[in-house]
Amino acid sequence: MRFEVKSLKELSIHHKGTYGIAASAVPYSTDLYTYLRITDINDDGTINKDGLMSVANERASEYLLHPNDIVFARTGASTGRNYFYDGTDGEFVYAGFLIKFSIDPSLVNPYFVKYHCLSDNYHSWIQSFNTGSTRGNINAQTLGNMPIKLPPREQQDKMVEILSSLDEKIKANVAINKNLEEQAQAIYNEMFVNQDAALRRICRADEYFDIGIGKTPPRKEHQWFSNNPSDVTWVSIADMGNCGTYISRSSEYLTRNAVDKFSIKIIPDNTVILSFKLTVGRIAITHGDMVTNEAIAHFKTNKLQINEYLYCYLKDFNYQSLGSTSSIATAVNSKIIKSMPFVVPDDAELSQFHVTVNPMFKRILNNQIENDTLCDIRDTLLPRLMSGEIDVSNIEL
Repeated sequence: MRFEVKSLKELSIHHKGTYGIAASAVPYSTDLYTYLRITDINDDGTINKDGLMSVANERASEYLLHPNDIVFARTGASTGRNYFYDGTDGEFVYAGFLIKFSIDPSLVNPYFVKYHCLSDNYHSWIQSFNTGSTRGNINAQTLGNMPIKLPPREQQDKMVEILSSLDEKIKANVAINKNLEEQAQAIYNEMFVNQDAALRRICRADEYFDIGIGKTPPRKEHQWFSNNPSDVTWVSIADMGNCGTYISRSSEYLTRNAVDKFSIKIIPDNTVILSFKLTVGRIAITHGDMVTNEAIAHFKTNKLQINEYLYCYLKDFNYQSLGSTSSIATAVNSKIIKSMPFVVPDDAELSQFHVTVNPMFKRILNNQIENDTLCDIRDTLLPRLMSGEIDVSNIEL
C-alpha cells in the first residue's frame, strides 16, 4: 500500500492549533456550556460524563468545539490524551490545558486522524517527549508537526468504516446500559425513597458488610507493578471512571508476589466497591477477583441479593453529609466510610427489588462483556490497519 506522510497542521483548516479558554469550572448546569477538561477525557478517546462541569465565562461561545475538531491534553500525566468531536456527545467548550486542531475533510478522512491518535505509532511519538518518569509537556507547534502516515483516501475510508462499525456497536451498548441503570435507579427511588417502611432499620455500614480497603505497594519499588493482564487486576479511581456499572479491567496490574508480600485484600467477584478519596462516590461492581488501591472501599457480603440495592443506595447517597469540612474530597476517610449509615430493607421488599432489577443488571453485564470483546477486536485491528499490514483495497463494504 502506498503511504504519504503529512503533518497534523497540514491536514488542519487553519494550519495551526489553538489553546482552550482559561476559565474556572462551575457546577454543571443545563443553562451553561459544558466545560471539557483533561479529566473528562478517557484514555480510549471517549468522554467520562461522570462529574462534568460547566463554564460561565462570557467568551465561552468562542471556544465551542465543532465536528471534526480534535483536542489534545498538553500537560501533566495525561499529556497526549485526545478526544475527537463528532457532535454526538453534546456541546463542549474546551479548557485551557487542551489544544484544538480542526481537521479539513477535503484533505483527509477526519476519523482517520482520530484513529491515528489512538494508535501505537501515536503513543510512541508521545512517549518520545518523556524524560525518565516525567511526562513532557507538548505545545501547539509540536503537535502541529506530528507526522501522520496516510494511505490513499479510498483506503482511509474503508479503514474508518471497519473501525467505526465496532465503535458504534460499543456506543449503542453503552447507551442501552445507561438506560437500564436509570430504570433500576428509578425503581429503587419508587420503592425505597418515595415510600416509608416501618420494618427498615438503620445501622453502620460495617455492621452489615465486611468493609475492606485496598493498598498500594511502594511506588519506588517497580518490581511490584505490571502491565501484564495475566497478573492481578489493580483498580484505581481512574479505572472506575472509565468503566460502566461493572469493572473487570484496569490500566495497571500487581504481581502476585506483591499481593502476597503486602497482604493486599482480594475482592471477590460481584462485590460493590466505592471510591472515597479525591473523587468521592464512584461506584462499580467487580466482575472477577481483583484488588484496588487505598482510595477504594469494598463492601463484601455473602447476602448477594442485596448487591443491586447496595449499588443503587450508594449511587443515591449524599456524600456531602459525611464531611466535616468544605472539601469532601479530603474530609472522608476509611473510618467514616465504615461508620456511614446504611438503611437495611426488610426481606420481602429486598427480595421484590432483587427479582425486578436483577435481569437488568445481568443484561448490563452481558453488554459490558460484549464491549470488552469488541474493544479487543478493534485494538487488535487498529495497528494492523494503520500500518498497512491488512490490505483493505480489495475489501467490499
